[in-house]
Amino acid sequence: MRTLKLAASLSAALVMQACGAPASEEPSRLATSAAALTTAVSRGCTFTLTYKEVMPPFPPTYVPVVTRQASSTCPWGAGSVELPGAYSVPQLSLAANDLGVAVSYTNKYSPSGSSGTWLELRHVAPDTLAVVRSVTLSAHVNFSSGHMYSGELSILTDGTTLKVRGEKAGILGGETGSGNYYVATFPNFFTSTTAPAITASTAPEPTSVGSWSVTGGLASARSGHTATLLNGTGDVLVVSGPTAEVFNPYSNVSVPTAAPIYARTKHTATPLSSSTVLVAGGWIGSAPLYWRRTAEVYDQTTGTWTATSNTMSTPRGNHTATLLDSGKVLVVGGYSTEGETNTAELYDPATNTWSPAASALTASDSHTATLLYSGKVLVTGGKTYASGALRNAQEYDPATNTWSRVDSMPRARSGHVAVRLYSGTVMVLGGGHDAVDFYDPYNATPWYPGPTLSGGASAISATLLYSGEVLVTHSTGQASLYDPAANAWLSAGSLSAPLPGHATTFLHSGQVLVTGGFTSGSDVTTAQRYTR
Repeated sequence: MRTLKLAASLSAALVMQACGAPASEEPSRLATSAAALTTAVSRGCTFTLTYKEVMPPFPPTYVPVVTRQASSTCPWGAGSVELPGAYSVPQLSLAANDLGVAVSYTNKYSPSGSSGTWLELRHVAPDTLAVVRSVTLSAHVNFSSGHMYSGELSILTDGTTLKVRGEKAGILGGETGSGNYYVATFPNFFTSTTAPAITASTAPEPTSVGSWSVTGGLASARSGHTATLLNGTGDVLVVSGPTAEVFNPYSNVSVPTAAPIYARTKHTATPLSSSTVLVAGGWIGSAPLYWRRTAEVYDQTTGTWTATSNTMSTPRGNHTATLLDSGKVLVVGGYSTEGETNTAELYDPATNTWSPAASALTASDSHTATLLYSGKVLVTGGKTYASGALRNAQEYDPATNTWSRVDSMPRARSGHVAVRLYSGTVMVLGGGHDAVDFYDPYNATPWYPGPTLSGGASAISATLLYSGEVLVTHSTGQASLYDPAANAWLSAGSLSAPLPGHATTFLHSGQVLVTGGFTSGSDVTTAQRYTR
């Protein structure tokens, strides 16, 4: 939420009115810039919140306007609704999901200089634009009106609770604690008239950095899929089951590809060039060949899938695939027909063939593999049926086709995430632990602890941003940002809902695209993105 500023011409008009000049007969004007709009998406429609200044009469009033934009994904077309006006420039906030659109704005309820400021909350129906629910939060000081200076909205990861936070002067009815900052939470805001739980404090609640927006959707609902950037166009190839599609993050439109040769999940997808992606292995979910040894290449320039000239020697899923500096792809471990495997193989795009690589020192699936600046590959953790989650760490050297054991991780992890920072250090987190560990390949004692991430046990992805910060998304819908300069975690807000099984892709724009996942027992088509 940002403070809205009047244009210079508006300020001049106010001065003329104050000096007794004739009242202007011009129609009402929008008094905000595009940069000041607040935006959210509900049921495929984009909603914006701004205000317009109405004058005459003098003093002016400022009327909040909720606008629904026409688009190919919005079933109701363009429309707008005006809300009751205020006697000062309002602070605006908007949040939405498929249940409805929530709006807040500050309302100086009288032109008197001594009058207080309330916070107005409205539930606006996405289809009819009717106001379904109206709530007013007001503070008092002794027997006089206090002020509500702001009311920033967000929807919690349960998808139904509206959260309002801001600054005030005075006491809110029903608040616990005391101070100039408050948080009000409304359970089931869109579906009931539940009164809020209000807490107050002398310090502001930590704010999140960056913002999330829902932008388009996939052609098919998916979870447990891969989403791979096509470097030539900036499109994203999304693969799972028997179908695949290419999502354009600029038009927010997804177009199905020809069907892949083999249906699969628990596979890997590795970009080979600006327009091609190798999809290898995976699980088909039917006997007798649950785990696949096949692989195929998608070429965006032709829109076709082509099987590799030969297959992997070992069928596998939940493995890793790492693009080496040579352009070859190293595939390691995974689950196979007889359990976890330690076999490794190399794919050469120049010849479209597979060849064996030296086997890893430890068999595992659900491990991580991270390319180091040295060209070596760090493989950490994973699990076996017999031992459970593992602490093992090992490095593969493609120059000598050999493996070497390195110091074990401080804790066992499986299904975790790992990302190489600009410094060359590898950050490892998740896999059932809030604790964060770093691996320094240049140090004789390579492992050291990082700052603990609350809720880090549920981490699904870790994406390095252009800034050097790392965005972490969680199955709970939480998002976190690691700042390496401060060695600290910041809140990065929340996804649209708790979404286990989603996939993340770092876009050319510097945004992070999150696709799919499942919630309430069903896969979703949601495509949303994080902007820092």
